[in-house]
Amino acid sequence: MGSRPFANILRRFSSATSPNNDISFGFSGAGFLGCYHVGVAACLHRQGILPNPNDSSNGTSPPLVTGVSAGSMIAAAVLAGVQPDPDGMEVVLEAARKTRALAKSNDFNVSLDVLTPGFSLIDQVEEPFQVSLVKALGGRIPEKISDQIDDSNVYDIDPNLFQRRFPDGSLRLGLTDRRVFGPRSILESYRYVDSFRNVDDIIATCMLSSYIPGGTGPLHLHDKMPEFLIGLFGSNNNSGSTARSVKDNTINDTVHRAGTRLREIEAAGLVKHGRTGLPVLPQKPNQETELDQKPIVLNSTDFWDGGIADVFPTFDDRTIIIAPVNGFFSNPAICPMHSADEVVEEVTSQDSDGKTSSATTAKKPIQLQLQTLIRTYIPKTFRHCNKAELGLNNRNAKAVLKMAFSSEDEELYQIFRDGYDDAR
Repeated sequence: MGSRPFANILRRFSSATSPNNDISFGFSGAGFLGCYHVGVAACLHRQGILPNPNDSSNGTSPPLVTGVSAGSMIAAAVLAGVQPDPDGMEVVLEAARKTRALAKSNDFNVSLDVLTPGFSLIDQVEEPFQVSLVKALGGRIPEKISDQIDDSNVYDIDPNLFQRRFPDGSLRLGLTDRRVFGPRSILESYRYVDSFRNVDDIIATCMLSSYIPGGTGPLHLHDKMPEFLIGLFGSNNNSGSTARSVKDNTINDTVHRAGTRLREIEAAGLVKHGRTGLPVLPQKPNQETELDQKPIVLNSTDFWDGGIADVFPTFDDRTIIIAPVNGFFSNPAICPMHSADEVVEEVTSQDSDGKTSSATTAKKPIQLQLQTLIRTYIPKTFRHCNKAELGLNNRNAKAVLKMAFSSEDEELYQIFRDGYDDAR
């Protein structure tokens, strides 16, 4: 259970493949552990396994890369040519810093980190992610937000360069379709986009691929919530608001704008079924009215975090899964090694000279029998899905917490280094 054997398989795959890259890479959902993905990408770039798109001397086509949630942003950054460090790490660090700053903010009575009512993480991530992509593609960021309206090339990015970096099918970003989501149809709700008209298409898809209602973004429950609860959850939950505030970092409209663009992408036939690969037929707006004659507002959040439907996205059985948690995977994978959690430790105590005491020796058989009995009832892994059997260990438990809640910069950089080492 670990990554190093799979990294060896990765090298064998890459050495045996042709220049047009038969292998592919899948970045799992990761939350704040996106820095692990950044570390892996940095190592793969250095080894030449992931070609550097900024190097015009390599004549290879872009690799196939897929991702969901935070992994969707890493996947897009890999193909755009974003430098993992410092540019890629800066996006993760900026998100964590803004989240930690909630504890010092006067705008919030209580800080629950990313779960603080009224705080939207994707609103904080969007701008640094946008800057990193545009910078890598040789573009510029408009001085005014209004300059971005109705201009397909507002960033002055060379269209030919964009097509070379993102040819159709090379980048697949996963989504969960809330309209068909249910306990019995989780996998059926998986959707993806693998053809993009411009950078804004990529940004919007990544934002919704990372959107968990009430978690990383607003709930949009105004029509169903009492007034006193609306105030608790913050003013950025106003699904009818389209004004974007630059000064106020806590109030934004990322979900609304991204949802509007995704409807355009869906209407163009670019949103596809996860199982069949066929375009999703767009649903027509409901024009019916209620008794009070108020029109039903079209929901702009038809798509949620792609990791809800498929947290370990793949193209086929050759896709290299990149995940910040330890486990057994159906595909070759790069993930942490937690061998210490799997080793059975003997229950012994030593005296000051480092020798086992006679009293401990007498108790040892009973203690070992008790340990063995307990372990027979505690599984070491659990089957998360048909692609992964994850380890039930302390380090995975800590990893899940670090995914959901922000950490200090140095700790995030250590996770970056862990990802780099695991990809060696």
